[in-house]
Amino acid sequence: MRMVTRIALANAKYNKSKNILTGIAVFLTTLLLFLVPTVGYDMIESQFAVINEMYPNWHALFRNVAEEKAEKLAVHHSVARWGLRGDAGYIAAGDADISMIYLDAEGFDMYHMKLIEGRLPEAENEIVVSKGILEELSKSGQIGDTVKIPYQVYRDGGLDFIEEKDFVICGFIADTDTNTQQKKYSAFISKSFLKNEIPPAQISYRFLFQVATEDTATTREIESRVNKLAEQFGISEQSVLINKDFLMANYVDLTYVPGIIIIMLIIVAAGVITIYSIYYVSMGERVQEFGKIKAIGATQTQLRKIVLLEGLTVAGIAIPSGLLAGTVLTKYVFLGMFELYQDENQRLATMKELISGGKVQLYHLWIYLLAIGVALVTVYLSLLRPMRVASKVSEIEAIRYREGQYLKNGKKERKGYRDITVGRLAKIYLTGNKRKSSITICSMAITGVFFMVVATILSCANPTEGANNSILGEYEISPVVEFNNKEHPELEWSEVQKNNPLSDQLKEQILQIDGISKVECYKSTYVSSETFGGEREWVIGIPKSGKEQIESGIVEGNITYDDLTSGDKVIIDKKLLRWYPELRIGDILDVVVEDGNGTHRRHLEIAAIGDYPRSFTNYCFLIMAQEGIETFSNNNLNFYYHIFADEKYNEGVESKLMAVIEKAGGIEMRAWKDVYEQYKSNMAMTSGVCYAFLGILGAICIMNMINTMIYSVHVRKKEIGMLKAVGMSDVQLYKMLQLEGLFYTFGTLIVAVGGGSLAGFPVFLWVKEKGIFSISNYHYPKEAAITVILVLIIVQFILTLLIGKSMKKESLIDRIRFSN
Repeated sequence: MRMVTRIALANAKYNKSKNILTGIAVFLTTLLLFLVPTVGYDMIESQFAVINEMYPNWHALFRNVAEEKAEKLAVHHSVARWGLRGDAGYIAAGDADISMIYLDAEGFDMYHMKLIEGRLPEAENEIVVSKGILEELSKSGQIGDTVKIPYQVYRDGGLDFIEEKDFVICGFIADTDTNTQQKKYSAFISKSFLKNEIPPAQISYRFLFQVATEDTATTREIESRVNKLAEQFGISEQSVLINKDFLMANYVDLTYVPGIIIIMLIIVAAGVITIYSIYYVSMGERVQEFGKIKAIGATQTQLRKIVLLEGLTVAGIAIPSGLLAGTVLTKYVFLGMFELYQDENQRLATMKELISGGKVQLYHLWIYLLAIGVALVTVYLSLLRPMRVASKVSEIEAIRYREGQYLKNGKKERKGYRDITVGRLAKIYLTGNKRKSSITICSMAITGVFFMVVATILSCANPTEGANNSILGEYEISPVVEFNNKEHPELEWSEVQKNNPLSDQLKEQILQIDGISKVECYKSTYVSSETFGGEREWVIGIPKSGKEQIESGIVEGNITYDDLTSGDKVIIDKKLLRWYPELRIGDILDVVVEDGNGTHRRHLEIAAIGDYPRSFTNYCFLIMAQEGIETFSNNNLNFYYHIFADEKYNEGVESKLMAVIEKAGGIEMRAWKDVYEQYKSNMAMTSGVCYAFLGILGAICIMNMINTMIYSVHVRKKEIGMLKAVGMSDVQLYKMLQLEGLFYTFGTLIVAVGGGSLAGFPVFLWVKEKGIFSISNYHYPKEAAITVILVLIIVQFILTLLIGKSMKKESLIDRIRFSN
């Protein structure tokens, strides 16, 4: 056994160049095996830490629960902890959104709310506010001070008229950045206020609770218990909200594990193929070595151990190096991902704070052990074939063996030519080692195919495409509409359409702005129907300019734009089928229309089913021609002005447009640039992580080409020396090596880029169907394809240059005397 070890160590030193390449491959494989689960797990853990820091900790809530039913739920054996929330209304404070909420002490704690001063309200006139709320009301105060607050409460299914009341400040809560930026706040009132202001029959609570469970329970088990409890108390599915974020953060959830396992299997596969290839292409050189060792008495088991120990010796250096590099890089990679995310928010800021404060553990012993174990398995799997080849070597045939040829009693011999050219020399070697060449190309191409598939998805999810799918034109304006607000009945759509700010005069004013090229008007109104459970669904009227898109978007059925002008036929967007899967072509919808002067009934026939981007429909799932929707009402149904400008963003144009809109009043606006920036921020991190991962994976597989080309020169030193002796020039040598390298390069590119391009399209169709990344259109990843092509060509060119230079350092005599 000692002799086997000594031979293995000696081989590791002697085959230095091969083992360096193997070591790099093992190093990179280990690095990825450590980084992927570490960063993935740390990202999940940090998000969970943020959830536990900021988000509610109830398992679920039931909406619209009467007080009597809440009392029964509270004593149920499945409920371990519970709290109550009651929404009373809103404080009237200009453009700020300030909710008035009742929360009991348990509910307050379950929402992770904390008083910075004072106590929760008990008396009818007591209230908890924040400094931001007082500023929005242009007031100031301390604990015990009385402030007059205007408010609206929910009565008779909507917000009632504004009232005023003197409240005593009994406590303060802190404002967050989100509160101040979005002007959204919550003020907390007492249960007495809730009961005195709202008729008893109209009061409903949100019942917040945690189910009785053990820490090892899975999220599915908890969800099942919640649903059973809801069924037992007759609570509808629509009234159940499960806090999935909190459940995933604190209980066993295996939904993300398959993704990490698949990624690690890809890394293992790339490592196995690469390391196997490195060993395989050099086995021919070592056939004689193993034959001689076997001739002097080595058994098959000992030969296998020699190969295995040599590989494990390399792994013994490379694996710790990979873990060390991964340990150093983890924090930089993790924090670097946050830098790619350009939309700073409270959640991201809290995550950074928790990591900087050491509240999130970045390193985990089990991941170190996992990486070591999987890396060793990868090396072992890579060595299985080389070990088998070494143990099956015949002593006599091994001694007679020459790399690249067989003797006459063998299977074949190398093909020759009467006239020798550089191209034929390259062809002789490549065709004489078809299996080695195929393994090299396939191992490199597998990563290339994977790269192209991922690049296809990222290309289709580019921010420009996402923004274009979300907003039509550079700006979109629509009237401000509210429902069931007694204080602002003029904002009901039935009233807005009578004096709609989106007038023809406004359209002309917008067109007068330099840089605005076109304004398209889309009309809309809502209908209600028993088919939709009495809920509203919006109908949109598409102008003549959208005729081609409305007809090309039909996926089932057949109808023309002109047929939709009658007002009694509609196309339904297929997204509506998610909620109402029973709808079919030919069904008649019995709907009620609010036309501004009352209501009337209409019958709409479903003529076709279409698939349209949000920019086209704005989530209006009933679609017809503009002339058709005009028959619904004699009022102004203009709902969207899509404004097209000469540039995607021009500060001067936008400021002039804002001035026109503010003067008209009652209009809200979305800008293409804002939507684009949001998409860009969301995709930056995803793209950066994916390409970094694929880059390291690609580096592992490039080791194949480096090893193959170095080995091809190494075993032919004597042959090349003889060719140089009979007149081969350095230029011809470079050309021969270039031709060999180009064979591997172009072979890889044909499989990787070609195969990856073909594989990318069905994956795109699957992603589009699932709605991932809001992808709707296919875009070929030409930048990624060009990158792959350039990287391989540059690597091959540099490698050939370095090999050629290394050959020149050896004397002609040394090359001719070389024997493998």
